[in-house]
Amino acid sequence: MTEKMGTPEPHPNDFILITVSLEFQAKLNPKVSDPFPFETTTGIENTLSAAGAADYLEKVVSAIRERRLYGFMLQDAAESAVSAGEWIEKATEEVIAETTAQEGRHNGCGE
Repeated sequence: MTEKMGTPEPHPNDFILITVSLEFQAKLNPKVSDPFPFETTTGIENTLSAAGAADYLEKVVSAIRERRLYGFMLQDAAESAVSAGEWIEKATEEVIAETTAQEGRHNGCGE
């Protein structure tokens, strides 16, 4: 029997699109002067193979069970931005200069 080499035939599972869209039911506390920025609606859009989609959904379910879904989604978005080249590393000198400038503004020195 000869074995077929090359790309496998398409399978119905290859044509499934999974979209995860979540709306968090929370709001910023008005008593906090400098709250952490919070997006109440966030979504993830990925194109994955059937096996990759199953693995990804397992990660989402795990994050829900461990009550860390919002953090998981933020981390996923950051990883996507890095891998797409949208975010690049800052040089240490840039970070120090920014921090020094911020400290100057907070101490009343201004720019």
